[in-house]
Amino acid sequence: MESSENRNRLLRQYRWFKCEELKKSPFHFLFASESHLDPKPHQINAFCTAVDAIKTGGIVLADEVGLGKTIEAGLVLSYMRKSGAKKVLIALPASLRKQWELELDDKFNLKSVILDRLTVEHDAEGWYKKLTDESFLIVITSYDYSSKLMKRFPDVKWDFLIIDEAHNLRNLNGTKRAKRLHELSGGIPKILLTATPLQNSLMDLYGLVSFIDPRIFGSEQMFRHLYMKDENYDDLKRELTPVLYRTLRKDTADYMHFAKRICKTADFELSQDEIELYKRVNQFLKRDNLYSIPTSNRGLVILVIRKLMASSSFALVETLEVLKKRLEKLHEGTRSADAQEGFNLFWSFVEDEIDESGFEEIEDADTAAQKTCIQDELDEVNAIIDAAMRVKTNSKVVALKQALENGFSHQKNNGIAQKAVVFTESKRTQNYIAAELRKSGYSEEDILQFNGDFDDTMTKGIYRAWQVKNPGNTDYGRNVEYKHAIVDYFKENAKILISTDAGSEGLNLQFCNMVINYDLPWNPMKIEQRIGRCHRYGQQNDVVAINLLNTQNEADKRVYEILSKKFELFEGVFGASDIALGVLESGTSFEKMVLDIYQNCNTPDEFEREFDKLDRKLNAKGYKNVRKLRDILITESSGAKKQALERTKENIDRYLQEVTYWDKVPSMDPVNDLQYWEVDDWGEQTVGAHGYLFLGAMYNNVDLLFPALLLCDHEGRYIDFDEDDLVPELEKIDDSAIRYFKPTAEESTLFQEININLGSEMLDRLEKQTEPVREYNRRKIENWIRIQSEQIEAQRQEMLAEVEALHNEERTSSSFYEKMDLRKKTAQKEKELEVFQASFPERNNRFRTEGEREIAEFNKNLETDNPMLLIKIVLKF
Repeated sequence: MESSENRNRLLRQYRWFKCEELKKSPFHFLFASESHLDPKPHQINAFCTAVDAIKTGGIVLADEVGLGKTIEAGLVLSYMRKSGAKKVLIALPASLRKQWELELDDKFNLKSVILDRLTVEHDAEGWYKKLTDESFLIVITSYDYSSKLMKRFPDVKWDFLIIDEAHNLRNLNGTKRAKRLHELSGGIPKILLTATPLQNSLMDLYGLVSFIDPRIFGSEQMFRHLYMKDENYDDLKRELTPVLYRTLRKDTADYMHFAKRICKTADFELSQDEIELYKRVNQFLKRDNLYSIPTSNRGLVILVIRKLMASSSFALVETLEVLKKRLEKLHEGTRSADAQEGFNLFWSFVEDEIDESGFEEIEDADTAAQKTCIQDELDEVNAIIDAAMRVKTNSKVVALKQALENGFSHQKNNGIAQKAVVFTESKRTQNYIAAELRKSGYSEEDILQFNGDFDDTMTKGIYRAWQVKNPGNTDYGRNVEYKHAIVDYFKENAKILISTDAGSEGLNLQFCNMVINYDLPWNPMKIEQRIGRCHRYGQQNDVVAINLLNTQNEADKRVYEILSKKFELFEGVFGASDIALGVLESGTSFEKMVLDIYQNCNTPDEFEREFDKLDRKLNAKGYKNVRKLRDILITESSGAKKQALERTKENIDRYLQEVTYWDKVPSMDPVNDLQYWEVDDWGEQTVGAHGYLFLGAMYNNVDLLFPALLLCDHEGRYIDFDEDDLVPELEKIDDSAIRYFKPTAEESTLFQEININLGSEMLDRLEKQTEPVREYNRRKIENWIRIQSEQIEAQRQEMLAEVEALHNEERTSSSFYEKMDLRKKTAQKEKELEVFQASFPERNNRFRTEGEREIAEFNKNLETDNPMLLIKIVLKF
């Protein structure tokens, strides 16, 4: 629409109705002043898709990592608030509660409250009032407490539910928290957020979609029968399309800049002392019996020791001291329940739950033989400690110094800030690295250590300084505030951040483009998280991932090769391959596979053979089954996705153009009563005839649904000109050409008839707006009816098979009494089958009746209570 200086009264009258419509558009919430966002096309597309999906139960937003699922959910949340929602519940891992509270406040200006059992029970009556009143309230809580809160206050009407990291709740039969929340949240519109809606089994999708609406797939048995038995994936994708939205990073490449990853290795060789230490520890960990490690947790503790052995000799000594103390106590005759001092050292190194009861196992009565074995093991541990103490400098740290020197030189030459983040799994190694780097000439201010403990003098000082500089941002919670302070200090002052994995969670370091894995985890997910601290949206430079590699160790080299080539962790634009990571049930499963190889192989040939097997296993599992499963998530082709994003951009552009256009039209209060205006010559120029223009809006009671600008010829026949056709023509009318007129009796009658006809036209338009939603709901429920009928038939087939099996058993039996018993059982089963078959018509009719009732109720809820076309101005031309 072109701008015009001559803004006549017709446009000014229509402006009021049009601006009211624009305020109701979902796009209005995207560009509202209280939001501090510039949403990307895929986020807007996800938002629009979710807004529609909420009407029929909800959706799974499953964008790949780093594309802003939280922003998408926040946009929907803002929309729900403006649309009248009062109570919103957000369920997520406990560790993410504060992060969500801050993001909602910072990005959407939405205040929320974090609730847990202690908070609620401290003032149960007060919280009941807050949860049941008419005010708007966003509640953030953990998975476990979300269902407890709903059960604690069953009167609360939750209008909307968001579940973050929803893959944690995909197993409805496996975890109580998933089952409880699923049962209690039925009927509440919801959005589920997860980057991994499908890992290894289609049942993952079944669990997630059942949260949205259990009728989509029916029973677990029928889901397996319909989609898994014959790999009927085309039908499955069709059912997923309305309830799962997924964007891949490659889909956004046209408008989002992702820096590349560049891989480099810093090779080193162990000294003779380090080789001796490695051999001693390796032999020790392969002993058949280890009294120093509780049997129930042996695999996990051995994994930790191998991680620490790869980290540094100094980290290893601390661990061996723990084993030594346990052995000494056991040798003294102390029960193992009292011999676990120091074992909390292992807790932070494993993702699995450690069975603490395993440390309390009761030993048999002490015997001389046991004491001899314990003493033998103690002697070996002492020998390892002595060997570790002889190592004064680790060869790996020399390689680190050279890698930093090369990296900083490259950054300086290319005008990039000299920054590097060094990751290690051990606090002891962290301290060792810092000390060695300071010996090499780096200043105190150059080096920053972070492990999440916040207890060292430097970190406390940085935090206090940050509080002074940020007086308005110090109500985030200690954990979050410390991380803000660390990131700010690293960005403005330090050159090197040495961090553990525990400390790195939640750190956004896109201003740093060098990541060094001092020790390389075997868990691909953990490596991806490390590099993802720097390789994320907003990173302007290519990210260099440097891995320190022991070239003498063939096993280490093979692990690195798999992590690099198979999982595609270190090269490319988009990070770890979605397909490759999908091979694993979790990163820890790969860790355990690698640990088994290290534990059970002794010769180079054995290592080579087992790693070749692992490689083949990943190939077979990953690039056939997993790729096929991953493709199910892509419910539209890359081309279709691109077109959808382009359409969204076009719709946004059109919306913004309309807002700009109507903002420039001077405002004017709408006329109170129906008015009749007349203008000469305009009609012949516009439509080549005389007629009438009707200006007003379609209402539902007092709520404006959409404006109406309707054209009829002189006989009252509707002419299908839309707003885009008419507004430019209205611009040509000058106020001085408009005059009032009084309709004749014939015209009054004609206007009444026209009003009725136009009202029907607007009702049809209203019907078309809701038709896609009604049609999808009808199809979903009719599909559910069909699934119920198929389930009944499947039960019938099972009963027939049982009867046939009994007949066969009777025919082959040689015992008279056994035959008589089988005949009796067969007769009973046949009677049950007959009764079951007789119930078919009644059952099917019941399902059909129930389904039709639900369809009717749904359609009724979409209907407007009192739709009417309200005409304010009739323009005669």
